[in-house]
Amino acid sequence: MPLTLATFNVENLLEPRNDVERAAIGLKVAAVAQTLQSASADVAALQEVGPVSLARELATASSLAYGEPIAGTADDRGIRCLLLARLPVLHAQVHTAEALRFPSFRVGDPDPFAGRIPLRRGVVHAVVRAPTIGPVHVFVVHFKSRIAVPLRDPSGVPTAEETSQARAEGVARSLAWRAAEALHVRGLVDDVLRADPSAHVVVAGDMNDVPESPVIELLCGSGEGALTDCATRIDAPHRFSVLRAGRGQQIDYVLATARLFDRVTDARFFNEHLAQGDAESSGRATAGQSDHAALVVRFD
Repeated sequence: MPLTLATFNVENLLEPRNDVERAAIGLKVAAVAQTLQSASADVAALQEVGPVSLARELATASSLAYGEPIAGTADDRGIRCLLLARLPVLHAQVHTAEALRFPSFRVGDPDPFAGRIPLRRGVVHAVVRAPTIGPVHVFVVHFKSRIAVPLRDPSGVPTAEETSQARAEGVARSLAWRAAEALHVRGLVDDVLRADPSAHVVVAGDMNDVPESPVIELLCGSGEGALTDCATRIDAPHRFSVLRAGRGQQIDYVLATARLFDRVTDARFFNEHLAQGDAESSGRATAGQSDHAALVVRFD
């Protein structure tokens, strides 16, 4: 039997706050469950999930017999990474960190960002037993958005960005944040491979950056233990997970170690009816549809 893995940013699956959101939440849960059902996903790596109770509703809304959700820690907005599996889970944990380190230039240099980059959403890590493949380590991640990060004054209040340079520095801070997240997850993968160089590893989720970006390059790594983007098995015109200004971009990934990537038999973005998204938005969705397309990968 093949292993089918889906990653899907469900977009603000949060506790409803008013009548409009209460009317929409059932539609949203049903829409996400239908996507997972259509994918026949054995393992679902989900992002932007709020209360675990909604994840349980999602699990029971499909007929895929998922077990108890494995939920990561939530950010200030209440969204988290989460994993659903209908395969045996051999091990599960959530990796958290108060702050992420960033590379220095010389041994002994001080931390260039002095603990200013938190890991806002815990990384879910589960080991599932896949038929004919064996144990597979699955990491579920959701990196910082591309929204610029403002400079803050000593009390923590954002400062005004009145020049092009100031706005560019905000973009650079956002990039540094995602880079730190990518390096952190790369280290978690390396820890698994250090213990077992032959381990099958997948990193799945919303990385909020395009394939040719430094962030994805850092996460994939090089040499032994490098990760490969499973979406490269999809024809280029169909290789996108969001629409920005009417143009398709890939910012959602299933990255796999070499021997597991060799087992990929099919990959597909469910992007036929993808809604136009806004890279600057961080509000709540009121419709059933996400502005991300699910990516589904099958391993034989």
